[in-house]
Amino acid sequence: MQKNANGAGRKRSTKVRLEDVADRLGISVSTVSRSLAGHPAISAETRGAVQAVAAELGYRIPTQGRRAKKPSTKLIGVVVGALHNRFMTLLLTHLHDALQELGYQITLVIDSMNDSQNLLAFRPLIDGYLDGLIFATATLDSPVVAEMQRRGIPLVLVVRSVDDVKADTVEIDNVHAGAVAAEHLYQLGHRRIGLVMGPRNTSTSRDRAQGVLSWFSAAGLATDAISVVCCDYTTEAGYSSAVSMLNEPTRVTAIVAGNDTIALGVLEAAKRLGIQVPEQLSIIGFDDMPLAGSPLVALTSIRQPVESMARTAARRLVERVRVGGMGAPVHDVLPIQLVRRETTGPASGSD
Repeated sequence: MQKNANGAGRKRSTKVRLEDVADRLGISVSTVSRSLAGHPAISAETRGAVQAVAAELGYRIPTQGRRAKKPSTKLIGVVVGALHNRFMTLLLTHLHDALQELGYQITLVIDSMNDSQNLLAFRPLIDGYLDGLIFATATLDSPVVAEMQRRGIPLVLVVRSVDDVKADTVEIDNVHAGAVAAEHLYQLGHRRIGLVMGPRNTSTSRDRAQGVLSWFSAAGLATDAISVVCCDYTTEAGYSSAVSMLNEPTRVTAIVAGNDTIALGVLEAAKRLGIQVPEQLSIIGFDDMPLAGSPLVALTSIRQPVESMARTAARRLVERVRVGGMGAPVHDVLPIQLVRRETTGPASGSD
């Protein structure tokens, strides 16, 4: 028998249980379990206390439920929220080609991944079959990306970033891209600007809007001269948002759309309202998807290098898989290009 600090006897072989950790802290067993699993709903303070007591008591986390080492399957999961955006389907095509050249295949997961409970449904696939994950439409408030990291699953973020998560990320400088759009419109004489951005919980919308607003502020334009609306990254949402904006008493002379899909909705709204583009309204989008360059659309857009983004993300993930997820995260920021077409022109009354 071995005496502990309180003089109570305990055999060396006695197994410490979750209940023992819970009793010591005066909390529930479920809270202890979720703390040790790194559940995002548990505060950092509680997790730290549980981990400290578990270590003190000698609690050993069971191997069941943790990611076990398994033979490589050469299968990569690509997570997207939806497929209504042509830019996304292009990205998927290039990801497929790039990963195939590296000896990997992809499986597509269409889910917003905004709820950590979704992980339960996908866990058999993730733990049993996937060598890694590429998140193409992560949101700023998604808990799943951090959860994947805690589970030791190699992952790469592409197109969007997530705050306070140290993961390999491939994107453009969206703040700079917004500033480029703002400068283009300013040089054309536009001073009443509208922003029809995507969802607020995406880094692309937040950063592009920040770039536009910061550039105009530095140029001395009053912030109340800029109208900002956030909506889904869809043509329908762009249309309804633009109709509302263009019916305001003091109408904007230019609109920066969160992406080309939204911009198509803005173009349709202008047409329905009898507003001439670009004579009465200039419109600029982001992505430069193939339709933007067609003669019927001729949309001015900020081009993202979609193929380079896909190939860089594929290479980063394969590198991460091969080293077992070890190493400091890498942030790849790729260049953008303003592609000027027929939807932007001088503001009414400007030379």
